[in-house]
Amino acid sequence: MFKLLLKLLVLPPELLKVHAQGYADLASQAWADHLCALKNRWVMYALSALNLLLALILGGVALLLWSALPLNDAPHAWVLLALPLILLGLSGLCWVWARSLRVRPLMDDIKCQIQLDLLAIQQAQTS
Repeated sequence: MFKLLLKLLVLPPELLKVHAQGYADLASQAWADHLCALKNRWVMYALSALNLLLALILGGVALLLWSALPLNDAPHAWVLLALPLILLGLSGLCWVWARSLRVRPLMDDIKCQIQLDLLAIQQAQTS
């Protein structure tokens, strides 16, 4: 193993630099993907909370209108109930969608690449 490390140190520094740059690129891409998934998830949670808030506000307004106005001859009184329920349903859908977005572990690709590098070192050591 010591011989192999010595061989690696004797290699031209450009090769080690390129290899280290590859790891840096892999880490930056993994971080960008992780951040994008987290942003998508939190946007869906925010939309869910906004829909829930609107449903509560409009439900309260509908309750106030229903108690204050005579609804005997109102042809569109069903809207008072339908709009808050639709917003409540949308809130639930956004929440379920946000929960279904899976965030991959951050360092999976890098761990896989390190294992491949260790395997290549072991194969070089046996030959």
